[in-house]
Amino acid sequence: MNPTTGGISGFMAANSTTKQPRTHETTVKKSITLRRSVAEEIEERAGARGFSSFIDAAAEHWLALLRAQEIVDDHERRTGPLPDASLDDARRARRGE
Repeated sequence: MNPTTGGISGFMAANSTTKQPRTHETTVKKSITLRRSVAEEIEERAGARGFSSFIDAAAEHWLALLRAQEIVDDHERRTGPLPDASLDDARRARRGE
């Protein structure tokens, strides 16, 4: 899986185990541009006051995916592609099989 091409569509909506943003860290105010439909759905799901937390959690999740992909890419550069059997095992584990 390459998270840089797959999008994050809906990953938080059904994921009740998503880690909450770290509130002990200093925050910074940023201005972002979102499609209206995306912003409206976030507000529906998180409420207007939870908007920043939703975006923070989404970004943190996305960064974790990118870091995980970097680990896989580095491993494959050093040792070659992951064996198909290992990929199949990982897919089954992800599905809970």
